[in-house]
Formats: sequence, structure tokens, C-alpha cells
Amino acid sequence: MRGVRDPRLRVFKLPKEAIIFAFAQWQGSRSRQEDFVGNFKDECFVVCDGVSGLPHGDVAANLAGETALWAYKQVRLRKGYWADKRLLIRRIFRSTNLTIWQKKREPGFEDGLATTLLVAIVGPMTIWVGSVGDSSAWVYNGNLLRLTREDRDRSGNLTRALGYQRLGLWPNASQQRFLSGDLLILATDGITSVLSPKEVSALVKNAGDTSDGLTNTAQEIIRKARNMGATDNMTVCLVKRIALP
Repeated sequence: MRGVRDPRLRVFKLPKEAIIFAFAQWQGSRSRQEDFVGNFKDECFVVCDGVSGLPHGDVAANLAGETALWAYKQVRLRKGYWADKRLLIRRIFRSTNLTIWQKKREPGFEDGLATTLLVAIVGPMTIWVGSVGDSSAWVYNGNLLRLTREDRDRSGNLTRALGYQRLGLWPNASQQRFLSGDLLILATDGITSVLSPKEVSALVKNAGDTSDGLTNTAQEIIRKARNMGATDNMTVCLVKRIALP
């Protein structure tokens, strides 16, 4: 006997959504770009900033960024880590830190290298962020919510980075709801050292829902920081969840 559908029952369809992103960089007055930005499948976004007080900052940042993305692709396939995103982030940082530490043992790198690392994993309604160093992550949803804290002492000196120690490096980790219309902002300290949260909010509030809009906003953040006197390497990455028609 064919079942009869109860007219009182309603079928609700989840809204279709997409992730769009854009980034911008500037080398500043430095001899080379020591920042890295990359992503995998609009799921994992990585920003690194080579520690300027040490040589090989560009090598450290690029190696860390590529390793972090590789680690995400590999570790996410394991159900236990995928079910616990904080554990996944810790494993990414552990693998990446050991890679940087090992690099210092190679000829030509004995004088040291280190980098910051910021990793954001975007889920259906949540983002998870891990950080070591002084790069920053915020979510803008009409208000600006900071997701990271800087690893600096009272004198402004960097206290933690990948490559400082072989073992025992635990990332600062946080999670936050990430719904349609929300914007994730990832930025290195070349930007955050000169722009206040209020200034960042003013720049991103009209970013719009297109890749071109995000690109223009990322470039405007760089221009604003330059006009404020910034001379360091700068990187900003904007990630937004948008509703599809």
C-alpha cells in the first residue's frame, strides 16, 4: 500500500552556501617577502610570517605554510583527528614545527630560522583557529571578534614561534560560529601593528559578497597600513561565507 504524505509535514531545505576568499601582500622595505599565504579546497587557510630577527625568514615561512597544508590534507583523513578539530590543529602544528626544527640541522641553516603560523579550518557552521606567534584572526559579523592572542611579552618581544624548540609547542586554539555573511580576517603583524581593530572593522564592513569585492577590500587594507607608515612585510587573507541564490 502506498503511503500517504501528511500535509502537516514540511520539508526544509538547507540554504546553499559557498566560501569565497581573497588575499593581498606587500613586501614593504624588506629585501624579500617573508610572509606565506595559502589554502586547500576552501577548507584550510594558512598564514605564516618568518621571524625577522633570524635569517632565512622566507624559507621558514614557505616551508611552514606548505607543510601545514600538507599535514592538513593527510591528517584530516583519520577519523579520530577529523572528529576533534582541536586535536587536528595540534597535530598540524606538531608536524610543522618538527619540520622547521629539522631544517636548522641542514647545511647553511645552522644560524637558525623560525616562523609564526596561523591555521584556520572552515566547517559548515564553525571555524577552528590555531596560532603561534603574532599573526591575528578575527571574525566580522557586524562586530569584530578577535580569535587569537599575540605571543609577546610586555616589551613586545616574540615569545613563541615554530623552530624555537623541538617539542612541547602547543598552539593557541579557539573556535567560533561561522554563518552566512560572516567574514574571517587573517593578518600578519605588519598590518596589525599599525591598524586598530576599529580601523579594520571600518575597512571590511562593506566588503560585499563577491571575490572582486574581497580583493578590493584586502588591497585597501594594505594601502591603509602603508599610509599609516607600515614598512614591514604585510599579508591579509579574507574568507567569507555567502548565501547562494
